[in-house]
Amino acid sequence: MTESLEFIDLSVRSSGKTLLTAMSGAIRSGELVAVVGRSGSGKTLLTKAIIGLLPPQLQAEGQILLDGERIDQLEGKAMDTVRGRRIGMLFQQPKRVLNPRMSIRSHLLEALGVFGPGKAKKHEAKVQSLLEEVGLSPAADIAGKRPDQLSGGMAQRAMLAIALAADPEFILADEPTSSLDSILKAETLQLLRSKQLERGLGVLLITHDIASIQHIADRVLVVSDGAIVDHCLTSQLFAKDSHAKRRELIEAVLPAAHAPREFAAGSLLQVVGAGKNYTRKAKGPAALQATTVSLHGGEVLGVVGRSGSGKSTFARLLAGLEKPTEGQILSPERDGKSAAVQLIAQEPFSSFDPRLPLRTSLLAAVHRLPADQASAEIDAALDQVGLQVELLDRKPGQCSGGQLQRAAIARALLAKPQVLVCDESTSALDSVAQRHILDLLLGLRTRLGLSLVVISHDMGVIRYVSDNVAVFYEGRLVEHRRLDDFLSSPKHHHSKDLVAALDIPAPVKAVLN
Repeated sequence: MTESLEFIDLSVRSSGKTLLTAMSGAIRSGELVAVVGRSGSGKTLLTKAIIGLLPPQLQAEGQILLDGERIDQLEGKAMDTVRGRRIGMLFQQPKRVLNPRMSIRSHLLEALGVFGPGKAKKHEAKVQSLLEEVGLSPAADIAGKRPDQLSGGMAQRAMLAIALAADPEFILADEPTSSLDSILKAETLQLLRSKQLERGLGVLLITHDIASIQHIADRVLVVSDGAIVDHCLTSQLFAKDSHAKRRELIEAVLPAAHAPREFAAGSLLQVVGAGKNYTRKAKGPAALQATTVSLHGGEVLGVVGRSGSGKSTFARLLAGLEKPTEGQILSPERDGKSAAVQLIAQEPFSSFDPRLPLRTSLLAAVHRLPADQASAEIDAALDQVGLQVELLDRKPGQCSGGQLQRAAIARALLAKPQVLVCDESTSALDSVAQRHILDLLLGLRTRLGLSLVVISHDMGVIRYVSDNVAVFYEGRLVEHRRLDDFLSSPKHHHSKDLVAALDIPAPVKAVLN
């Protein structure tokens, strides 16, 4: 009998409000089914409902069947024989899910059902074998580390090893690559696909990135507003007569090229040998080694590199939030009523006080102006970023991520900057919201003559927005060149890896064109 995991008329409600509406679908052994949709569409809620991890305030209705037997009515120890054993789970942020006090070895032993120091030694070979299977070596060394001692990519591989430990029939993967850079994202998806095929697993992969699934998924479900609105074979995914919600995700894929843009010849902002060392008396390794780079008026500088490469330190130095321990930052002189450089942070929900309406947060940026003028400035800034004035009365929790990021840009514009430093400013957004924000930033660059420093671990973003590219690696600026030259002939080995990870599938290009 073909093993299957089915959900039939699955609905989730909270205080009378319907969050998921009569969803039905199935995953079979040996296939990978991708669930795509925008943030808040119900994708993650679907996985939690299937595996029985809904919070108490949410109620699920409908049937969930594993090999024809209902599991939605199981509780306690009965459900424990299913969760983690027959159905594994990959989470979006492994370091937040894994126990920070436990080693990876302890996590794996727990997944294997092994308890007690005497028994652990007998299973050491199995522990190391699982780690080696997912490409983690030296396995003995990795097994002894805690989650916080691993990089993001290593932590996700470790979580896959833990999910595979009990030899499950199915794995639910909830946005497992959303926090990874372009290289690690491609490697993780390839690894997941290879393990799925080797073991004959059924995998339900949640993502908002429709371009990433073409080479790994067998079927696709499109989710919107808590309902499955479309489904198809992956081979039919990019058909031109596709459903409107599917096409919205396809059109959010960033194009591979843009027309050359002109910018001023003179330097607007100069970084001269600037570096930052956080260690005591600056005797340890520097977070950012001495860096020299210039930004021109109207230029878009793309800054790319892996986590820990020095990108965010560079951003904070540019914005004046920290002072370099060596070198200097030369920025335009202003009149004291405006700031030449403004920073747009990564996480929009952390950029605002959750207790205050947005109006109060934006007023703080123009508190020196008379009330009427301050109100007019805010209205103008909201208009520039495409937000309605009514949004000012909402608190951050009542807004979407895209709306909050637009509000953050509006607040930055109130300072009349010449340079916007965008530090991973779209990484927390779904692909549609990301495209909207990037297009907004490029529009502001054209209309207001702004210079942009766009920092990202996503080479697709860098390629879409940049005139010039700066590559950081292990705290050093290793390459700084025109975008076209960089893409055609990258010099540093990390640059070559970044360019190699870029790929817009041919069917996507056809639809976009």
